[in-house]
Amino acid sequence: MENFYTAYTKNVQGTTFYFVKKYIIFPELKDATSVLESYGMHTNFDRACQIAQINDRETRSQLLTDLQNANSAKVIHMNTIKDISAAQ
Repeated sequence: MENFYTAYTKNVQGTTFYFVKKYIIFPELKDATSVLESYGMHTNFDRACQIAQINDRETRSQLLTDLQNANSAKVIHMNTIKDISAAQ
């Protein structure tokens, strides 16, 4: 049995919320799905971790680092074709 963590942000009515999830996984069982153990949501990252019962400082700092790196990605908008005609 192992723990797996995820964290992401979502903007709700102009306020950024942190969502943190703690899962249990069973690598010894081939087709077993992960089980959500706890979940936290708050405008403060540390409070979201407390709600999700993630108390390890190293795990929290790694989640925050991963979260900051993920949010630094740049979105590139692509032009889409409006209509494709069979006869050209």
